[in-house]
Amino acid sequence: LTLLRDVLAFSNQFCPHPIALLRSYRFSPADLAIESPTRDDQSSQQPLSTIDVLSYNVNNEAAHHPTRRRRILRAIFSSGAQIILLQETNPSWEELLREDAVALEFVYTYFHHPCPSDRKAGGSAILSQFPLNIDNIQIFSNNVPDSVFPSMVCDVSIPIKHMKRSSRTTSTTQVNSNNVTITIANVHLRPPVNLDGSACLDTARKTETFRIYEVKELIRRSQESKRTIDIIAGDFNEGDTGGAIRHLISTGYTNALSKYVPRRKETHRWNYFGKVWQLRKRLDHILWHSDVLSSTRREDCRLKLDCVNCGVLSGYENDASDHQPVLSRFAIIKET
Repeated sequence: LTLLRDVLAFSNQFCPHPIALLRSYRFSPADLAIESPTRDDQSSQQPLSTIDVLSYNVNNEAAHHPTRRRRILRAIFSSGAQIILLQETNPSWEELLREDAVALEFVYTYFHHPCPSDRKAGGSAILSQFPLNIDNIQIFSNNVPDSVFPSMVCDVSIPIKHMKRSSRTTSTTQVNSNNVTITIANVHLRPPVNLDGSACLDTARKTETFRIYEVKELIRRSQESKRTIDIIAGDFNEGDTGGAIRHLISTGYTNALSKYVPRRKETHRWNYFGKVWQLRKRLDHILWHSDVLSSTRREDCRLKLDCVNCGVLSGYENDASDHQPVLSRFAIIKET
């Protein structure tokens, strides 16, 4: 029975969802402003601030291919995101990204490059238009057996507007502006392959345990510092029902991809026989926690984070990275 499940899981990656053959998926940055039918009542609150977050595995080899890197850079900087989380960066990618980043006011950046003894795909980066405090680069290999990539955890200071209603009118007037800190983790979990790069039908299932351990270790370390990671995004190397995703959901996180993006839409394509046969998977996710923001728990005005829309940017399925960019909009709202 287990073997049959592995065979079905693998074969489904070659077959696009039947609905996808009849109804194509399209999403652009402009669609973030369109109200999603899946929004709940909480999302209808007037936000104190909104932030757009992009997660994208840029592929470490693509930096050396002019056409691919040009399209990847276009996807990143045309997204309109104020916070950009990247996986598989390297010194070549940093050089390509920094020039446009400065021009587009991403004045707060941090790049982590793999050491010569590390795996080439182990780099990560964050580009932010808001003040950034890199907490640390968390390497799980000491605590999680066979973990291969580090995660980046950082604090971002987001400007918000405190509002109050006038006693004589129904209008809303601004009182003052302030900042609230949100904690973000940029992750790249264990790939569904063996350490030597080989893979079998059961490799994705057998490596699931490592991905679960990685997110458990991430949460454990955040609890030690007595705070909650508000957004966890990146290349999870597993689908919506993978073990790491299920564990995070059980601890209070919500998967924006599952909530807003139809199951027929993949975030990753791997050319198996050229472009004739492609493996299609949903490996890239953005999750957020619905708890009160750690930085406001002791304040009179307790704030929460809510995702109001999410999509996979169209037009980058081929001739860019093997992954596709995932864009989410978050609202900072008052606790009700």
